Amino acid sequence: MKKMLLIGSHLLLLLLCMITFSAVAQKKMPLVQALDKVSAALGTRFVYEASLLANKTTTADLSDLKNKQVEEVLKAILYPNDLLFLYVDKNHYTIVARKMKSKGGDQLQPDDDVTVPGGSMRQLRGKVMSNYNEPLAGVTIRAGSYAGITNNEGDFTLRVGPQETVLDVTAIGWQPVHIDISPKNGSWYPITMQASTSLLKEVAIISTGYQKVEKSQLTGAASTIAAREYDQRTAVTGNFLENLEGKVPGLVYNSLSKELSIRGVSTFDAVKRPLIVIDGFPTEIDITTINPNDIISVSVLRDAAAAAIYGVQASNGVIVIETKRGKSGKPVFSLRATYALQAKPDFGYLHYTGSTEYAQLMKDRVMLGGYSRRSYRQGTGIDPIYDLLFRVKEGTMTADAADRQIAEIAGYNNMAEYRRLFFQTRTAQQLDFDVSGGNEKSTYLLGINYVGEALTQRRSDNQRFVLNFANTYKFTDRLSFDFRAVYNNSVNKSGKAVPYTDVPPHQRFTDEQGNALPSFYGPNRESVSVRSVTQNEIIKSLGLYDQLYYPYEEPLNTTTKINLSALRLQGRLNATLTKWLTLDVGGAYENQQTGNGYLRTEKAYTVRRLLNTRAQKDPVTGRPLFVDLPQGGIYTIDNIKSNAYTVRGQLNLNKDFGAKHNLSAIAGIEQRKRTESGIKSSYFGYDGQSLINKPINMQALSQYGPPAFRETGFLAATFFIEDYFKETSLDRRFMSYYAQTTYIYDDKYVATGSFRIDQSNLFGADPAYKNKPLWSVGASWRMHEENFLKTVRWLDNLQLRIATGFNGNVPSTVSGPFLLLNTIINVIPMVPVSSSDVLSPENQSIRWETTRNFNVGLDYALFNNRISGTVDIYTKRAEDVFGAVSSDPTTGFNGYNANTASISNNGLELMINSINVKTKRFNWQTQLTVAFNRNKVLKVMPTDARASVDMVSGVLAQEGYPINGLFSYRYGGLNELGQPFVYNRNKEKKVMNTNGDQIVDVDFNDLVFSGTTTPKYALGLNNQFTLGSFDLSFLFMYYGGHVMRIQPPDPDDIAFSYPLQGAANFWKKPGDENHTGIPGYPVYGSPGDYDYTARYAYTFADKFVRKADYIRLRDLVLTYNLKSAFLQRSGLTRTQIRLQAQNVFHYTFSGNDIDPEAIDPVSGERRLPVQPFYSFSLYTNF
Repeated sequence: MKKMLLIGSHLLLLLLCMITFSAVAQKKMPLVQALDKVSAALGTRFVYEASLLANKTTTADLSDLKNKQVEEVLKAILYPNDLLFLYVDKNHYTIVARKMKSKGGDQLQPDDDVTVPGGSMRQLRGKVMSNYNEPLAGVTIRAGSYAGITNNEGDFTLRVGPQETVLDVTAIGWQPVHIDISPKNGSWYPITMQASTSLLKEVAIISTGYQKVEKSQLTGAASTIAAREYDQRTAVTGNFLENLEGKVPGLVYNSLSKELSIRGVSTFDAVKRPLIVIDGFPTEIDITTINPNDIISVSVLRDAAAAAIYGVQASNGVIVIETKRGKSGKPVFSLRATYALQAKPDFGYLHYTGSTEYAQLMKDRVMLGGYSRRSYRQGTGIDPIYDLLFRVKEGTMTADAADRQIAEIAGYNNMAEYRRLFFQTRTAQQLDFDVSGGNEKSTYLLGINYVGEALTQRRSDNQRFVLNFANTYKFTDRLSFDFRAVYNNSVNKSGKAVPYTDVPPHQRFTDEQGNALPSFYGPNRESVSVRSVTQNEIIKSLGLYDQLYYPYEEPLNTTTKINLSALRLQGRLNATLTKWLTLDVGGAYENQQTGNGYLRTEKAYTVRRLLNTRAQKDPVTGRPLFVDLPQGGIYTIDNIKSNAYTVRGQLNLNKDFGAKHNLSAIAGIEQRKRTESGIKSSYFGYDGQSLINKPINMQALSQYGPPAFRETGFLAATFFIEDYFKETSLDRRFMSYYAQTTYIYDDKYVATGSFRIDQSNLFGADPAYKNKPLWSVGASWRMHEENFLKTVRWLDNLQLRIATGFNGNVPSTVSGPFLLLNTIINVIPMVPVSSSDVLSPENQSIRWETTRNFNVGLDYALFNNRISGTVDIYTKRAEDVFGAVSSDPTTGFNGYNANTASISNNGLELMINSINVKTKRFNWQTQLTVAFNRNKVLKVMPTDARASVDMVSGVLAQEGYPINGLFSYRYGGLNELGQPFVYNRNKEKKVMNTNGDQIVDVDFNDLVFSGTTTPKYALGLNNQFTLGSFDLSFLFMYYGGHVMRIQPPDPDDIAFSYPLQGAANFWKKPGDENHTGIPGYPVYGSPGDYDYTARYAYTFADKFVRKADYIRLRDLVLTYNLKSAFLQRSGLTRTQIRLQAQNVFHYTFSGNDIDPEAIDPVSGERRLPVQPFYSFSLYTNF
C-alpha cells in the first residue's frame, strides 16, 4: 500500500512541478482555437460562418475557464472583434457580426426609427422556432429598412411602414424564411426555420466522466448521442436503454432478455455488462432507476483509449450519461405526459396442440404406450379423458362410448378463457415535470417523474416515482460547487403466474357462476399430492384442508410485492489553482434497499399442502393437530441493502505552449467501496389483518418421511430452512491511481496516453496480484487541416485514429485467495448441526482478467456535411479469463474458477449519416449503424468427461469456437423399431443410452457445430422526415449471423409440458420411419424399447437448428409541432403531440413463424412474443 501511495504521489508531484514553469507573456490566439478551448472547458457549442472568424485573434485570458461564466468569456473574446454571441439553447450559441444594437429590455429594435409620410406605422409581433420546436435567439427580422432581432425566447416586436408586405427572417446556420405581412394577415406571425448544415461548424463535446473533450481530440472509439437524437423515441416504461438501440455501432440491447453488450462478450464468469456512469461517477444501483427524461446526452466509450481511464471496470465498454442542469434566467417549466397501450399476448404463436390433437395423444399414450392406471398412481386426481381410456383398457367401457364422451370433452379449448382470466391489456402512464432557473451565482433544477403500469398479467402493476434535484453554486470566480440528488421509489405487485402448461386444453378454470374449479393436476403437472375429488372429500372429512389445486384462485392467494428505494447523492468542488491548473474533489454515494415480500395465504395451494402433510394426528380423536406448523399464511420477506461510494481527487491541466502546442492532462486518486447485505426471514401462521404470527418447530419440519395422515400423499412436503431464513454479505473495495494526457500540435496531430493502477480486496495482499497496472496510447491525424487537402472543397473532415491499450475485469462470483464457505444449519436426522459447503477453495494465484484492445478508426464529413460518419476496425483479446477447473472430489469440492482461458473479439463498425433531401418545407435524413463481431474462445481448460447431452443442452465453451457456441447431434432419424438414433463422425448409427451398465454415447468430435447464438451482425437504419410541422421517424433493426434451436413436436411432452402441433404424427408401427422422424412411446420390455436418453438425439438434432437472422421495425414515431398563435401567446413553447408504435413488424429469414426475440435459442422453447406498444405523448414548456 505504501508503495502505491508513493507512485500516486509521484504522479501528482509531476504535474505540480509544472506550476514552477515561467509564465509566457500572453500571445495572440486564433479566435477559432479560443472557441475550441471554451468548448472543451465549459461544454458549449458554437455555430458560425467560418469566414466570419478568419484571421481574427484574441488576447483574452482563457485560464480558469471552468470557474467563469461563459457569457463573461465570450464578451472578452468576441466584443473586441466586433462580434456578438446569441444564446440559442442549452449551451448552444450563434456568433454573428455586430450589426444591431439593443434598445433595452428583451425586445430588440432596429437602429433607427423611420418616419413614413402619408401613413401610420404597424407593429408586428411573433415567435421564431426551429424545426426541432425550440426558440431561436438572435434571428434577424427585416422588412425593407425596418429590422430587429429575436430575444432569448425567440420573440420579436417590429414596427414597420404600411407599404411593407414581405418579412425576411435570416440567421446564420438556418435557411431564410420570407413571410407575407400584408395587413390582411394580421399582426401575429409564428415562424419556423430549418437548419442549414452547409454553413455550420459545430464543436461536438464528449464526456468521459473524468473530463469533457472535443470529439476531434479523441484517438479512441467513442460516440455521443445528443438530446435531440435521444428524444426521437419516447421511453414509455422509463427504460433509458431502449433509446440507445441502433444509434451506436457495436452496442446491442435486447429488451426481452435485458442483455446489454458493447463489442461482444470477453468473459465467462466476470462482469459482462458495460459500466454505467452518471454525471462523472459510476453507478452501482439498478439502472432502471434512471429517469430517461433527465438525460441530455449519452457518450459510449468502446475501446481502451476511450475507456481505459476506468481501468478494470471498462473491459465491456462504458456508457456515460449526462443529465439536466439548471440554467440561469427566469423559471422555465417543462411537462411531458405519455399514455401507452399494449395488447394481450398472442398464445397462438406458441403452436400448442388443440384439444382434439391433445386428446388423440392421450389416447395413443394409453393404447400404444403402455400407460396404465397404476403408472398414473392410483388414487390421485385423474384427467377425465384418461379415466375413460383406462376404463376401455380395463374392459368396463366400450371404445365407441368412450370416443363419444372424449369428443365432447375435447370440443372445448380453454386458451381464450385462459387469456381472458389471467391477462389484461397492458397500460402505461408517465408524467414528467421539472422547473429550472437561477442567476449568475446559482442555478437549480427540480424534477419529478411518475410511471404507472398495469402489467400484462392480471393483478400485477408497477409504480415508480423519481425526484431529482440539481444545483450549481459559484462561491467566487475561482471556486464553484455542483450538487445532485436523485431519489427513486418503485413498487411492483404481482399475483402468482399460472403457466398455461399447468393444465390440459380441455380443462375449465371456472364454472358457469364464475367459481374456481380444481385442476386435474397440480402446479407444474405434479400428481404426487393431488387427490381425486372423492379422495379430497375424505381428506376434508378428517379435518384437513382442501388439497385440490385451483388455478384461477392461486394468483389471489400467492402474491409478491417488491419495494425498491434508491438514493444517489453526488457533489463536485472545482477550484482554480492557476491559469491552467484546476482541482476537482468530489464523490458519489448510493444507497439501495429492496424488500421482496412473498405472501402465501392460508388458502394458497402450497400452504394447504404443507399444513396437511405436516399435521400431527391426535392419538385420542384422530383429528389433526397443527403443532409443528401453525395454521395461517406464510409471509417471507427478503431484504437486500447495498451501499456504494466513490471518492475522487483530480488535477486538471490545460496549457498552451506557443501558438502550436497544447497539453491537457488529468491525474487523480479514486477510492470505491460497495457493500451488500441480505436478510431473509419468514413468519408462519401469518394474518395480514392483525399482523400476528406464531412459532414453528423447525427441527421437526426439516424431517423427511411419510405424513401422519397417509391420505394426503406418499411423502410430506419438503421444508428447507434456506427457503425461509438466510443471511448474506458482500464487501468489495477498490483503490485507483490514474493519469491521462493529450498533446495537440498545430491543431492537426493528437497524441494521447493514460495510465492507471487498480487495487482490490478480492486478490489478497500480494502486490503481484493485488495491483493491476493498465495503460493506453493513441494518436490521430486531422488530415483535412493539411494544406494539400484544404483545396478539396467537398471534404469537410477527415481524421485518422489509432489506439491500443489494456483494461480489465473482476469476477462476478466468489473467487479469490481465501477459502470461502457457505455455512448452513442441518437438522437431519434430529439434532441441529452446523455444516459448510466450499463455495471457493483457496487460490493464491488468482488475478485480474486483462483485455487488450487495438482500434483503427476514420472520421469523415463530405459535401458540406451532407454525408458524415465513422469507420472502426478493432480487436479485443481477453487473457487470464476466469474459467472452470475440475478438481479431485475428495478435496471437498468438484471444481473452482481460475485464470485459465482467453477469448478474442474482432470486429468492424460503421456509422453513416446523410442529409438526403433538404428544402424549405421537406427534410429527409438517414442514419445507418453497422457492427460486425466475431468471437472465439482461444483457450479453455477442458473439464471432466461429460455425457453428450450436457454438451448440446447448453452453450458450450470450446477452444476454437465462439463463446456461445451451439452443438447438436447428427440425427439419423428412426430405425425400423422406432428408436431414434444418431451418427457418429464415422457415419455409424447409435441408439444412445447413458444409464445403466452399458453406456452408449457419442463424444464431442461426433457432434455438429451449429453456430453461435449471439448475433454477429447488428444493423440499425433510422430515417427522419420533416414536412412542415410534422416529423416522422422509423428505426429498422437487423440482427444476423447467429442460429437458434427450435423445439420439435414430441408426443412425450404430454407428460410434463405441452406438445406442439404435429406431435400426433409420431412413429406407431414399422414402416412409419419412412415418413416421420418423431419418436413414439417406448413400451417397456418390447423389442423397440429404449432408454429415455435416446430421445435426446431427436430433441437436440441438427435438423432443428435454424438461422436466426431477422429484421424488426423497432419504432415508428410521428410528431406534430404545434405553433398556433393562441398557444404561444399563452406562454406555451416547444409544444408537441407524438404518436409512437413499437415492434409492429418483424421478418425472420428462416421462416416467419418464429420470432428470434421470443425463443430460447438453446432449448428452442418458445416464449410469448412482445406485442406492439402504442403510445400518445404531449410535450410542452412554459
